[in-house]
Amino acid sequence: MTYFRFHCIFNFPLLVVLAWAGWGAPWSPGSIQAMIAVVVAALVFTTPWDNLAAKRGIWGFPRDKYTRRLGYLPVEEYLFFVLQTVAVMLGVRLCFHLQPHWQQHVVTMLTKWTALGSAASVIIWIALGRALARWGHAHGPRLNYVLHLAWFLPVIYLQWVIAPLLIERHLGLVALLTAAFGLYYTAADYLAVRAGLWFFDEKQINGWKLAGLLPWEEAAFFFLTSLLVAQSYLMLLPVNER
Repeated sequence: MTYFRFHCIFNFPLLVVLAWAGWGAPWSPGSIQAMIAVVVAALVFTTPWDNLAAKRGIWGFPRDKYTRRLGYLPVEEYLFFVLQTVAVMLGVRLCFHLQPHWQQHVVTMLTKWTALGSAASVIIWIALGRALARWGHAHGPRLNYVLHLAWFLPVIYLQWVIAPLLIERHLGLVALLTAAFGLYYTAADYLAVRAGLWFFDEKQINGWKLAGLLPWEEAAFFFLTSLLVAQSYLMLLPVNER
């Protein structure tokens, strides 16, 4: 199996199924703009994170499994960012299409207190980041992947600060999508690792593996990113569509 063939087996068919299942859901300019914005944000946010991990050798890709590399990553890896992001957003649209009453039309209000709280949180996250870095350095490289996952936590936290009522009203939807896509991509990733599409540095992972093969940190990544995409798309959707 090659990386592109992996997409042909696990990602492209999933998008087709989700698009077909939600075919009757109307597309508004606002929903299209929200989707484009989330895809761009995912690429901008994940590219340095993934490149840094590959540069540090936390994970890598056999040369015979991908077409060409951009930076430290195969081009198929960037495509993965896009495909997973679009799949989760199509999942949001499908849920609203099948269960219209899940749309709560919650208005997100940005107040001065929200801005002040977010600004104050930056100081806390910087201090926490430095503390985690010192802690990771003291405990050796086995925590490198775990600490690398902390990249996503401030953004998820900020979403909860900005839109607490929106996320609370859609907590069931967000939990469902996080679980469904997290499990799906974890299973697909297990098969990809077994096929040798990518590998992990045993010295930079905690050592606990699912089914004796997949690092638990890798599974956590898919749950975190699915959560992040679902919440981001909800926040950017027009009020009458969420």
